[in-house]
Amino acid sequence: MKIIVSTSIAGLLRAVSLDEALETVARAGYTQVDFPLSVFSRPAGSPLKGEGWQGWTRELRRKLDALGLQVVQAHASWEQAIGEDLAFQEPFPVYERTIAACSILGCPNLVFHAPLYFFPMGDGAARRRVTDWNIRWFSRLVPHLEEAGVTAALENTFDYRRVQRPGDPPFTYTSAEDMLELAEGIGSQRVGICLDTGHANIAGQNPAGMIRAYGDRLKVLHLNDNFGLIGPVYEDLHLFPGHGNLNWGEIFRALRETGFTGSFNLEPVGALPGLSPAVRVLQLRSAREVVTRMAREAGY
Repeated sequence: MKIIVSTSIAGLLRAVSLDEALETVARAGYTQVDFPLSVFSRPAGSPLKGEGWQGWTRELRRKLDALGLQVVQAHASWEQAIGEDLAFQEPFPVYERTIAACSILGCPNLVFHAPLYFFPMGDGAARRRVTDWNIRWFSRLVPHLEEAGVTAALENTFDYRRVQRPGDPPFTYTSAEDMLELAEGIGSQRVGICLDTGHANIAGQNPAGMIRAYGDRLKVLHLNDNFGLIGPVYEDLHLFPGHGNLNWGEIFRALRETGFTGSFNLEPVGALPGLSPAVRVLQLRSAREVVTRMAREAGY
């Protein structure tokens, strides 16, 4: 089969303009991208919060088409969190706009972080209520997903604020079981799963095992590397595959065994901002070649 490696441009946008980021990945030989709609929807004054959001999105589509780039997955904002009292809150309007923007871009998959509860969960009673809260929240978005023809891909996370205390139940949405419970609870064919390999590593999960548990519910990937939980520092390094301690041979074998046929999407962040334009292109091209080789070695 033809192997397609795509990449997120979120890391590039820390260093260069949107136009430069798109031109960089095109020069590096990519034809598919993971577009961070979250970057353009979170801060006040963002394009997706303004009245001209549809025109902005259509102009973005024209730029992508001119460069031969297809958005195969995008990333929604993660503006909402669950209050300590667990009172339900409807999805913010920007989420509906983000889904509609995906449709304009011809993007089939929109990655979501489930709204999180950043408070200790005690005996675990709150944990069940968090999942019920999220099932209700995502169910509100399902009609918009269906209308737009977009699939929500729910992404695993880790306790990056370190809110859990020793002896507390595990943080929500770190395991395959958590993610499947949420997806199945929403109960829509428009809901799948995104595996972030780096998040899984930090949370002490086995990414290959998660892939096998997800099966055909796995729609998109965030392939990035790190060194797992390494203490009170920033662990979510988003390195290129092979630059941390993840077992990539095992990950790609699991993808092959479960019949994953989507794009092998990179999510580099930390490696890109300080480099010259030429080196960024070289590094992105090299990463694409490495991931292609990994997939070939696994039998793709």
